[in-house]
Amino acid sequence: MRNEGPFIVEWVTWYRMLGFTDIVVVSNDCTDRSPELLDALARAGWLHHIRCDVPDGQPITPRKLKAAQAHPAVRDADWLMIADVDEFLVIHCGAGLIGDLLAVADDPAILGLSINWKVYGTSGRKEFADAPVHQQFVYASTRDHGSSNSIKSIFRHSDWFQTLGEHGPKGLLPEYAAQPMRWITAAGKVVADWNPDGPYMRATPKALTSHKVAQINHYMLRSEETFSLKYRTPSPVALRNRYTRWYFKRANSGEEMDASAFRYADAFAAMQGQAMALPDVARLHHLCCADHIGLICDKAGKRAADDPRYQDHLAAAEALAPAAG
Repeated sequence: MRNEGPFIVEWVTWYRMLGFTDIVVVSNDCTDRSPELLDALARAGWLHHIRCDVPDGQPITPRKLKAAQAHPAVRDADWLMIADVDEFLVIHCGAGLIGDLLAVADDPAILGLSINWKVYGTSGRKEFADAPVHQQFVYASTRDHGSSNSIKSIFRHSDWFQTLGEHGPKGLLPEYAAQPMRWITAAGKVVADWNPDGPYMRATPKALTSHKVAQINHYMLRSEETFSLKYRTPSPVALRNRYTRWYFKRANSGEEMDASAFRYADAFAAMQGQAMALPDVARLHHLCCADHIGLICDKAGKRAADDPRYQDHLAAAEALAPAAG
Protein backbone atom coordinates (compact mmCIF):
# COMPACT_ATOMS: atom_id res chain seq x y z
CA MET A 1 0.00 0.00 0.00
CA ARG A 2 1.04 3.54 -0.67
CA ASN A 3 -1.03 6.53 0.53
CA GLU A 4 -4.13 4.38 1.03
CA GLY A 5 -4.85 5.65 4.54
CA PRO A 6 -8.62 6.28 4.32
CA PHE A 7 -9.26 2.73 3.10
CA ILE A 8 -7.09 0.71 5.49
CA VAL A 9 -9.49 0.20 8.41
CA GLU A 10 -12.26 -1.04 6.11
CA TRP A 11 -9.97 -3.46 4.25
CA VAL A 12 -8.38 -4.92 7.39
CA THR A 13 -11.80 -5.23 9.02
CA TRP A 14 -13.14 -7.02 5.94
CA TYR A 15 -10.55 -9.78 5.88
CA ARG A 16 -10.64 -10.34 9.64
CA MET A 17 -14.41 -10.56 9.34
CA LEU A 18 -14.05 -13.27 6.67
CA GLY A 19 -11.89 -15.34 9.02
CA PHE A 20 -8.35 -14.64 7.85
CA THR A 21 -6.14 -15.10 10.91
CA ASP A 22 -3.09 -13.11 9.81
CA ILE A 23 -2.86 -9.98 7.67
CA VAL A 24 0.50 -8.74 6.43
CA VAL A 25 0.60 -5.25 4.93
CA VAL A 26 3.63 -3.92 3.08
CA SER A 27 3.79 -0.14 2.70
CA ASN A 28 6.22 1.91 0.64
CA ASP A 29 7.19 5.56 0.35
CA CYS A 30 4.00 6.95 1.90
CA THR A 31 3.49 10.67 2.24
CA ASP A 32 0.27 10.33 4.23
CA ARG A 33 -0.03 9.00 7.77
CA SER A 34 -0.99 5.48 6.75
CA PRO A 35 2.25 3.94 8.12
CA GLU A 36 1.37 5.32 11.55
CA LEU A 37 -2.16 3.92 11.22
CA LEU A 38 -0.79 0.53 10.19
CA ASP A 39 1.58 0.60 13.16
CA ALA A 40 -1.34 1.31 15.51
CA LEU A 41 -3.25 -1.66 14.09
CA ALA A 42 -0.11 -3.79 14.41
CA ARG A 43 0.31 -2.82 18.08
CA ALA A 44 -3.26 -3.97 18.65
CA GLY A 45 -2.47 -7.34 17.05
CA TRP A 46 -4.71 -6.82 14.01
CA LEU A 47 -1.97 -7.07 11.39
CA HIS A 48 1.75 -7.21 10.66
CA HIS A 49 3.23 -4.12 9.03
CA ILE A 50 6.37 -4.13 6.90
CA ARG A 51 7.84 -0.83 5.69
CA CYS A 52 9.58 -1.40 2.38
CA ASP A 53 10.60 1.80 0.64
CA VAL A 54 11.70 1.38 -2.97
CA PRO A 55 14.28 3.53 -4.79
CA ASP A 56 12.97 5.67 -7.63
CA GLY A 57 12.85 3.94 -10.99
CA GLN A 58 12.66 0.42 -9.62
CA PRO A 59 9.56 -1.82 -9.86
CA ILE A 60 7.64 -1.69 -6.60
CA THR A 61 5.42 -4.76 -6.55
CA PRO A 62 8.11 -7.49 -6.88
CA ARG A 63 10.17 -5.95 -4.09
CA LYS A 64 7.20 -5.65 -1.75
CA LEU A 65 6.09 -9.23 -2.42
CA LYS A 66 9.60 -10.47 -1.73
CA ALA A 67 9.53 -8.67 1.62
CA ALA A 68 6.17 -10.26 2.42
CA GLN A 69 7.33 -13.74 1.41
CA ALA A 70 10.09 -13.59 4.05
CA HIS A 71 7.65 -12.78 6.87
CA PRO A 72 6.94 -15.68 9.29
CA ALA A 73 3.17 -15.23 9.01
CA VAL A 74 3.46 -15.75 5.24
CA ARG A 75 5.97 -18.60 5.44
CA ASP A 76 3.85 -20.48 7.98
CA ALA A 77 0.43 -19.85 6.41
CA ASP A 78 -1.79 -22.84 5.70
CA TRP A 79 -3.43 -20.81 2.92
CA LEU A 80 -2.29 -17.54 1.41
CA MET A 81 -4.04 -14.84 -0.59
CA ILE A 82 -2.47 -11.72 -2.05
CA ALA A 83 -4.90 -8.82 -2.35
CA ASP A 84 -4.63 -5.11 -2.96
CA VAL A 85 -6.46 -2.60 -0.80
CA ASP A 86 -9.12 -2.15 -3.50
CA GLU A 87 -9.89 -5.88 -3.69
CA PHE A 88 -12.57 -7.47 -1.49
CA LEU A 89 -13.28 -11.20 -1.46
CA VAL A 90 -17.03 -11.92 -1.40
CA ILE A 91 -18.09 -15.50 -0.72
CA HIS A 92 -21.59 -16.65 -1.65
CA CYS A 93 -21.57 -20.17 -0.18
CA GLY A 94 -22.40 -21.06 3.42
CA ALA A 95 -22.04 -18.22 5.89
CA GLY A 96 -19.71 -16.40 3.50
CA LEU A 97 -16.56 -17.09 5.53
CA ILE A 98 -13.19 -18.26 4.30
CA GLY A 99 -13.72 -21.76 5.72
CA ASP A 100 -16.88 -22.13 3.66
CA LEU A 101 -14.94 -21.39 0.49
CA LEU A 102 -11.98 -23.63 1.32
CA ALA A 103 -14.28 -26.60 1.94
CA VAL A 104 -14.15 -27.18 -1.83
CA ALA A 105 -10.39 -27.80 -1.51
CA ASP A 106 -10.34 -30.52 1.15
CA ASP A 107 -8.24 -32.77 -1.10
CA PRO A 108 -4.57 -32.14 -0.17
CA ALA A 109 -3.64 -32.45 -3.86
CA ILE A 110 -5.51 -29.20 -4.56
CA LEU A 111 -2.77 -26.61 -4.42
CA GLY A 112 -4.90 -23.54 -5.03
CA LEU A 113 -8.08 -22.03 -6.33
CA SER A 114 -8.73 -19.02 -8.51
CA ILE A 115 -11.42 -16.41 -7.91
CA ASN A 116 -12.55 -14.11 -10.69
CA TRP A 117 -12.64 -10.35 -10.52
CA LYS A 118 -15.80 -8.34 -10.67
CA VAL A 119 -14.79 -4.78 -11.54
CA TYR A 120 -16.75 -1.91 -10.02
CA GLY A 121 -16.85 1.61 -11.45
CA THR A 122 -17.56 4.94 -9.79
CA SER A 123 -21.34 4.40 -9.58
CA GLY A 124 -21.57 8.07 -10.51
CA ARG A 125 -19.70 9.24 -7.40
CA LYS A 126 -17.43 12.17 -8.12
CA GLU A 127 -16.23 13.11 -4.63
CA PHE A 128 -14.31 11.13 -2.05
CA ALA A 129 -16.41 10.31 1.01
CA ASP A 130 -15.33 8.71 4.26
CA ALA A 131 -17.68 5.73 4.02
CA PRO A 132 -17.13 2.02 3.32
CA VAL A 133 -16.06 1.50 -0.27
CA HIS A 134 -18.02 -1.74 -0.60
CA GLN A 135 -21.21 0.13 0.28
CA GLN A 136 -20.67 3.17 -1.94
CA PHE A 137 -20.01 1.42 -5.25
CA VAL A 138 -22.61 -1.07 -6.46
CA TYR A 139 -22.46 -1.06 -10.27
CA ALA A 140 -20.14 -3.70 -11.71
CA SER A 141 -19.11 -5.32 -14.95
CA THR A 142 -20.80 -8.51 -16.07
CA ARG A 143 -19.25 -11.96 -16.45
CA ASP A 144 -18.71 -11.24 -20.15
CA HIS A 145 -16.60 -8.13 -19.52
CA GLY A 146 -13.00 -8.43 -20.62
CA SER A 147 -11.66 -8.06 -17.08
CA SER A 148 -13.89 -10.68 -15.44
CA ASN A 149 -11.66 -13.65 -16.25
CA SER A 150 -8.78 -12.02 -14.33
CA ILE A 151 -8.14 -13.74 -11.01
CA LYS A 152 -6.74 -13.61 -7.56
CA SER A 153 -5.70 -16.90 -5.97
CA ILE A 154 -5.83 -18.62 -2.62
CA PHE A 155 -3.14 -21.26 -2.38
CA ARG A 156 -1.08 -23.35 0.00
CA HIS A 157 2.57 -24.41 0.09
CA SER A 158 3.90 -20.97 -0.80
CA ASP A 159 7.38 -22.33 -0.01
CA TRP A 160 7.11 -24.60 -3.05
CA PHE A 161 7.51 -21.57 -5.32
CA GLN A 162 10.38 -19.23 -6.11
CA THR A 163 8.39 -16.02 -5.82
CA LEU A 164 4.95 -14.63 -5.12
CA GLY A 165 3.06 -12.74 -7.81
CA GLU A 166 0.17 -10.38 -7.39
CA HIS A 167 -2.21 -12.98 -8.90
CA GLY A 168 -0.65 -16.13 -7.43
CA PRO A 169 2.61 -18.05 -7.00
CA LYS A 170 5.37 -18.17 -9.59
CA GLY A 171 8.04 -20.73 -10.49
CA LEU A 172 7.57 -24.17 -8.92
CA LEU A 173 10.82 -25.32 -7.31
CA PRO A 174 12.21 -28.50 -8.96
CA GLU A 175 12.19 -30.53 -5.75
CA TYR A 176 8.38 -30.34 -5.60
CA ALA A 177 7.72 -31.24 -9.23
CA ALA A 178 6.72 -34.83 -8.37
CA GLN A 179 4.12 -33.81 -5.81
CA PRO A 180 0.49 -34.42 -6.84
CA MET A 181 -1.18 -31.08 -7.41
CA ARG A 182 -4.24 -29.64 -9.08
CA TRP A 183 -5.62 -26.13 -9.47
CA ILE A 184 -9.35 -25.42 -9.30
CA THR A 185 -11.78 -22.53 -9.56
CA ALA A 186 -13.89 -21.27 -6.67
CA ALA A 187 -16.69 -23.44 -8.06
CA GLY A 188 -14.49 -26.53 -7.71
CA LYS A 189 -13.84 -27.03 -11.43
CA VAL A 190 -10.36 -28.19 -12.40
CA VAL A 191 -8.30 -25.75 -14.46
CA ALA A 192 -7.13 -28.45 -16.85
CA ASP A 193 -4.45 -26.45 -18.63
CA TRP A 194 -2.81 -25.12 -15.45
CA ASN A 195 0.85 -26.04 -15.34
CA PRO A 196 3.00 -25.10 -12.33
CA ASP A 197 6.02 -24.95 -14.64
CA GLY A 198 4.16 -22.98 -17.30
CA PRO A 199 3.31 -19.31 -17.72
CA TYR A 200 2.20 -17.34 -14.70
CA MET A 201 -1.58 -17.65 -14.45
CA ARG A 202 -3.40 -14.32 -14.37
CA ALA A 203 -6.80 -15.38 -15.72
CA THR A 204 -9.09 -18.37 -16.07
CA PRO A 205 -10.28 -19.63 -19.45
CA LYS A 206 -13.49 -17.86 -20.40
CA ALA A 207 -15.51 -21.05 -20.02
CA LEU A 208 -14.46 -21.30 -16.36
CA THR A 209 -15.10 -17.65 -15.49
CA SER A 210 -17.79 -17.48 -12.83
CA HIS A 211 -18.99 -15.38 -9.90
CA LYS A 212 -21.43 -17.99 -8.61
CA VAL A 213 -19.51 -19.23 -5.56
CA ALA A 214 -17.15 -16.32 -4.89
CA GLN A 215 -15.83 -13.16 -6.51
CA ILE A 216 -13.19 -10.52 -5.98
CA ASN A 217 -14.91 -7.15 -5.89
CA HIS A 218 -12.29 -4.95 -7.51
CA TYR A 219 -12.94 -1.28 -6.85
CA MET A 220 -10.43 -0.09 -9.43
CA LEU A 221 -11.59 3.54 -9.50
CA ARG A 222 -13.57 4.34 -6.36
CA SER A 223 -14.63 8.00 -6.71
CA GLU A 224 -13.49 10.23 -9.56
CA GLU A 225 -11.53 12.33 -7.05
CA THR A 226 -9.69 9.32 -5.67
CA PHE A 227 -8.88 8.05 -9.18
CA SER A 228 -7.51 11.49 -10.06
CA LEU A 229 -4.55 10.75 -7.75
CA LYS A 230 -3.58 7.78 -9.95
CA TYR A 231 -4.31 9.44 -13.28
CA ARG A 232 -1.17 9.61 -15.44
CA THR A 233 1.05 8.07 -12.77
CA PRO A 234 3.30 4.99 -13.18
CA SER A 235 1.84 1.65 -12.14
CA PRO A 236 3.67 -0.09 -9.26
CA VAL A 237 4.14 -3.24 -11.35
CA ALA A 238 5.51 -2.00 -14.68
CA LEU A 239 6.35 1.65 -13.91
CA ARG A 240 4.45 2.83 -16.97
CA ASN A 241 1.44 5.08 -17.38
CA ARG A 242 -1.36 2.59 -16.85
CA TYR A 243 -3.94 4.95 -15.41
CA THR A 244 -5.20 6.59 -18.57
CA ARG A 245 -8.61 7.82 -19.76
CA TRP A 246 -9.01 4.47 -21.51
CA TYR A 247 -8.34 2.66 -18.21
CA PHE A 248 -10.99 4.79 -16.50
CA LYS A 249 -13.54 4.26 -19.25
CA ARG A 250 -13.04 0.50 -19.31
CA ALA A 251 -13.27 0.14 -15.54
CA ASN A 252 -16.30 2.42 -15.39
CA SER A 253 -18.34 0.51 -17.94
CA GLY A 254 -20.28 -1.66 -15.49
CA GLU A 255 -24.05 -1.42 -15.60
CA GLU A 256 -24.97 -4.48 -13.51
CA MET A 257 -26.04 -3.69 -9.97
CA ASP A 258 -24.38 -6.08 -7.53
CA ALA A 259 -24.80 -5.38 -3.83
CA SER A 260 -23.87 -8.90 -2.72
CA ALA A 261 -21.24 -7.47 -0.36
CA PHE A 262 -24.10 -6.12 1.74
CA ARG A 263 -24.72 -9.64 3.06
CA TYR A 264 -21.99 -8.86 5.57
CA ALA A 265 -23.47 -5.51 6.70
CA ASP A 266 -24.11 -6.39 10.35
CA ALA A 267 -20.91 -8.38 10.88
CA PHE A 268 -18.86 -5.69 9.15
CA ALA A 269 -20.36 -2.84 11.19
CA ALA A 270 -19.66 -4.66 14.45
CA MET A 271 -16.04 -5.40 13.59
CA GLN A 272 -15.41 -1.96 12.13
CA GLY A 273 -16.59 -0.52 15.42
CA GLN A 274 -14.04 -2.67 17.23
CA ALA A 275 -11.30 -1.48 14.89
CA MET A 276 -12.10 2.20 15.34
CA ALA A 277 -12.10 1.73 19.12
CA LEU A 278 -8.50 0.46 19.13
CA PRO A 279 -5.94 2.87 20.61
CA ASP A 280 -5.24 5.81 18.28
CA VAL A 281 -6.86 4.17 15.24
CA ALA A 282 -9.80 6.59 14.87
CA ARG A 283 -7.54 9.65 15.22
CA LEU A 284 -5.09 8.38 12.63
CA HIS A 285 -7.91 7.37 10.29
CA HIS A 286 -9.21 10.95 10.31
CA LEU A 287 -5.72 12.30 9.69
CA CYS A 288 -5.34 9.93 6.74
CA CYS A 289 -8.66 11.17 5.34
CA ALA A 290 -7.43 14.75 5.69
CA ASP A 291 -4.19 13.78 3.93
CA HIS A 292 -6.16 12.18 1.09
CA ILE A 293 -8.31 15.27 0.62
CA GLY A 294 -5.17 17.40 0.72
CA LEU A 295 -3.62 15.37 -2.10
CA ILE A 296 -6.84 15.63 -4.13
CA CYS A 297 -6.87 19.41 -3.67
CA ASP A 298 -3.19 19.70 -4.59
CA LYS A 299 -3.72 17.81 -7.84
CA ALA A 300 -6.73 19.95 -8.69
CA GLY A 301 -4.84 23.18 -7.93
CA LYS A 302 -7.00 24.01 -4.92
CA ARG A 303 -6.28 24.84 -1.29
CA ALA A 304 -7.06 22.02 1.13
CA ALA A 305 -7.88 24.56 3.83
CA ASP A 306 -10.85 25.69 1.75
CA ASP A 307 -12.39 22.20 1.67
CA PRO A 308 -14.85 21.63 4.55
CA ARG A 309 -14.09 17.90 4.54
CA TYR A 310 -10.45 18.62 5.25
CA GLN A 311 -11.32 20.87 8.15
CA ASP A 312 -13.83 18.37 9.56
CA HIS A 313 -11.33 15.50 9.59
CA LEU A 314 -8.65 17.62 11.22
CA ALA A 315 -11.12 18.70 13.88
CA ALA A 316 -12.20 15.11 14.50
CA ALA A 317 -8.57 14.03 14.85
CA GLU A 318 -7.82 16.88 17.25
CA ALA A 319 -10.81 15.93 19.41
CA LEU A 320 -9.42 12.40 19.66
CA ALA A 321 -5.85 13.47 20.49
CA PRO A 322 -4.58 12.34 23.91
CA ALA A 323 -4.54 15.00 26.57
CA ALA A 324 -1.20 16.75 27.05
CA GLY A 325 0.93 16.12 30.07
